[in-house]
Amino acid sequence: MIEFPYSIFTKTEDFPVHLQYGFHEQEMYLHGHGDFSELVIVLDGNAQHLVGAEQYPISKGSVFVVGTHTAHGFTGARHLSICNIMFRQDALSYILDMKQLPGFQAMFVLEPHYAQNDRFHARVRLPDDELRDVQRQLDLLMQEYTQKNTGWRDMVLSGFHTLCTMLARCYRTDEEDSVMKLASAVAFMERHYTERITLTDLTVRSGYSERQLLRLFHEILGTTPTQYLNHLRIGQAKRLLQGTALPVGEIAWRCGFDDQNYFTRAFRSRTGLTPSAFRKSSR
Repeated sequence: MIEFPYSIFTKTEDFPVHLQYGFHEQEMYLHGHGDFSELVIVLDGNAQHLVGAEQYPISKGSVFVVGTHTAHGFTGARHLSICNIMFRQDALSYILDMKQLPGFQAMFVLEPHYAQNDRFHARVRLPDDELRDVQRQLDLLMQEYTQKNTGWRDMVLSGFHTLCTMLARCYRTDEEDSVMKLASAVAFMERHYTERITLTDLTVRSGYSERQLLRLFHEILGTTPTQYLNHLRIGQAKRLLQGTALPVGEIAWRCGFDDQNYFTRAFRSRTGLTPSAFRKSSR
């Protein structure tokens, strides 16, 4: 499989988002992305989307994300018109509430993993009215991206975040769908990580047993629920240490840690520094 680097598509390699429209009447051979993901929005036509050894139908309104190191392509394309948005993960580094949407977790985090194991199909199919709204946002993004007037980077990045939020809100699927069940649990953690969260809370949210939930967290996210929760809490603690003068004990409490000593140990294990040393080095 050929893997394309991000640099082959854009001259502005330092900017993490690249946009382009595409039209396909011929087969697109299997290829992968070495260092970026791709958001695909089907504007018209239809085709079979190849993912590894499997293929799935896509048509006008289909939306999906292809992650890194995933072989994909198109066959049987008929008037297939798409918008490709190639993005590196740092394009999503500074989002705030979007991660609290189950649709975001499903589309941008979980589905790309499932696709690596040939268990993929486009779960979002936008109706015409929602596709028109998305098309208007795409046109604004493309205008900023091509004209590159002063401030275009901020406009494109904020517009990309707006687009991702729109799509995450449009994500609809059966609540019994395995992707959505796990996405609901992860989104719940994103919303409530400063509170006390138990494994029982997550099993209720997902509908999985504890054993199933632990297996899926390890398989898809490469961690445990407890470690993932600490990851969210430490991330917030880092932001507070850098941006406020709050005492370390207050920050620990605000981030969901009842024990300051445990907070310090957890923080040091992830960053290599104590909270106080991290704050000092950041300044």
